[in-house]
Amino acid sequence: MKDKFKISNILKIYEKYRWAFWFVIGLLALSVFFSAYFILREDAYFMVHDELDDGIFKYVLYAKNFGVNGSFIPEFMGGQERYTITVSSFWGIFLYKLFRPYTAFLIMYLIVSLTGFCGIYFLGKELSDNAFASFFAACVFVYLPFKSMFALNITGFAFLLWILINLSKKQGKKCILYFVLLIFYATGITLAWGGYMSIGCLTLAIIVLFFLRKKIKTDLKKLVIADAVLILIQFVTSFDLIKSTFGPNAVLSHREELILNSRQDILNLFKEMMFVGGSHSECCSKVIALSAPVLIIFIPIFLNFLKKEKVAGAAEINKKYIFLCIFYASCVLNSAFTCFYMSAPIVSIRQNIGGILKTFQLNRIYWMMPTCFMCVLILEISLLLDISKIFLNKRLYKNGAFISVLPVLCVIALCVIYSRNVYYSSPVYHNLRLLFFPDTYHVDSWRKYYAEDLFEEISEAIGKEKSEYRVACVGVNSSVALFNGFYTVDGYSTDYPLEYKHRFRKVIEKELDKDEGIRGYFDNWGNRCYLFSSELQNNFDIMRGEGISVTPDWDIDELKKLGADYIISGVKIENADALGLVCIREETFIKDPDSYGIRVYEIVGE
Repeated sequence: MKDKFKISNILKIYEKYRWAFWFVIGLLALSVFFSAYFILREDAYFMVHDELDDGIFKYVLYAKNFGVNGSFIPEFMGGQERYTITVSSFWGIFLYKLFRPYTAFLIMYLIVSLTGFCGIYFLGKELSDNAFASFFAACVFVYLPFKSMFALNITGFAFLLWILINLSKKQGKKCILYFVLLIFYATGITLAWGGYMSIGCLTLAIIVLFFLRKKIKTDLKKLVIADAVLILIQFVTSFDLIKSTFGPNAVLSHREELILNSRQDILNLFKEMMFVGGSHSECCSKVIALSAPVLIIFIPIFLNFLKKEKVAGAAEINKKYIFLCIFYASCVLNSAFTCFYMSAPIVSIRQNIGGILKTFQLNRIYWMMPTCFMCVLILEISLLLDISKIFLNKRLYKNGAFISVLPVLCVIALCVIYSRNVYYSSPVYHNLRLLFFPDTYHVDSWRKYYAEDLFEEISEAIGKEKSEYRVACVGVNSSVALFNGFYTVDGYSTDYPLEYKHRFRKVIEKELDKDEGIRGYFDNWGNRCYLFSSELQNNFDIMRGEGISVTPDWDIDELKKLGADYIISGVKIENADALGLVCIREETFIKDPDSYGIRVYEIVGE
């Protein structure tokens, strides 16, 4: 009897504090994810694409010049306006201004991940009474391979939904907290990415709720105010982009020459969106996408059974079922819209219309899909466990205890399979291997990629203030030079003047003519305004030990006109003399055997 009494007390305490309990366990899981970044620091694993080679150096440059040079960035691509290095978070700028880049990255990554965790967890509480389901979904959400540079544009959508739900319900002073959180969210996104999605979805929701106001009671006034706050903040924080696109002195963008590519394999694209996710928003969702339809078909049959037996809990299951259908349908519609948007007829229309209608990636509303899939996951787990509880009712079924195990086994299988898929795609997979096998496991790291000691030695060898000269890069990404304080004539930008693209093309024209692949890559896309070599193709980061040399046919005179004084090269330029290049040191600059072997050529001309 005493044991039963103790167990019942424990269950009562758990029931009272279960949401707090699973929240704390979730924070512990989050600390495991970040432990490698504190232990290994710059030697931890980092994603290069759109993280090390793009987002971080832009924050560094933006922060360095914020409040100093107006809207001008002298280091970037010969000197450009600030809109050419748009960052995704306003408060992220201040982190990089106050702290060293690695510390700023780590703080920002923590904020982004914690916001994503809280968003999924608390939104799950609104959708379901199952704390474990919310905990599990929030944890795997954090472990997905999202990039810090996108700030809250992807991970913050659940947080926004939770804020808006509470704004529509709370009264008086309680609303102030949610408006503060809304401002935090709004300054953590940018108009071209999460901004237009958030404003568009909220505006659409307000319109729908207005017409359904007699059936669905909600405080529309606060939602309208929230929409106005989002619009105002996005206008202020994205003013450079808006001015460059629609202002009286709008600059003709290199994107005017963008040639859109359509997808012919529409069915494969749909499967890819549902099973993997979209670009930058991979959510490893195959097991969720395949299991949810089974529940969607089964639950109505089960509800009909409950109705006949007059079993309590049917109303709650029906509510969760409706949410399950809504969130799953949103994933299907998102995937279908991406297929429609990328289909040949629509791409052709966009190409012919031109302007912002051609270049704007409206299909990136699929950045909402990870949140929607996590909501589907929460509801699946919760519904299965609800079904298990109902089968424990002996009045319903004599062998209910045996049958109740089946939904639990389904939950375990779903959690195990999905955890495994997320683990192998997550940075934590690489970081754990680095922690346990540091001598044999080699991956991209902050220290290896940015090679700060190496570039400090290069700066000393050149012997001038960095503002007194400019460099171009080959075999090493220009983002590395920019991160290390060098002024470049090349760079990666999603929006820069078309005139500069044409000037830079003169430098690499003969190299582009040698290879149709890199010619199309530059002419039809052009975001990477790099010193292309037909021999290197699109290999922009050559690490030591490759033993590669090139014989490029660049127009060095045109390169000098752009302001370049040196070429920082990760490969040997065989025809340096013929091009009018002089290596400033016979020995290759080397610091780390797993990183670059750099040669620096001074441009002296013929």
